[in-house]
Amino acid sequence: MNIKDLNRLLQVTAITLALTAVCQELEKPKEERLWHGKAVGFVPYDFRFPTLERIRETYWNPYDSRILVPEAFGIGWAINFYSLLERLRLIGQDLSEEDFLMPGEHMKEVLTHALEAE
Repeated sequence: MNIKDLNRLLQVTAITLALTAVCQELEKPKEERLWHGKAVGFVPYDFRFPTLERIRETYWNPYDSRILVPEAFGIGWAINFYSLLERLRLIGQDLSEEDFLMPGEHMKEVLTHALEAE
């Protein structure tokens, strides 16, 4: 299997999961449709309009120790960068959300020191 075939397989899988999730919601009575849940029992989906709060809770959530979390919009998982950086022991070094979103000299110093420590 070459990379083109693998890419096509992933695309078909993603489309199939998305359609499964939509059909799952449409099978419910209108008043019971939440437009978020799990397709095929374990793949998270959320088709509600994304809010800034949900996006922030997905990608930068200090209250959730999981690295892979459900997407803020769509199907599948996203990365909680706070948890990832905390596990890499970069958060305890005065690294803030702003440093992550707008990397500058401070981020470079923290990463340099982390690599030198290994």
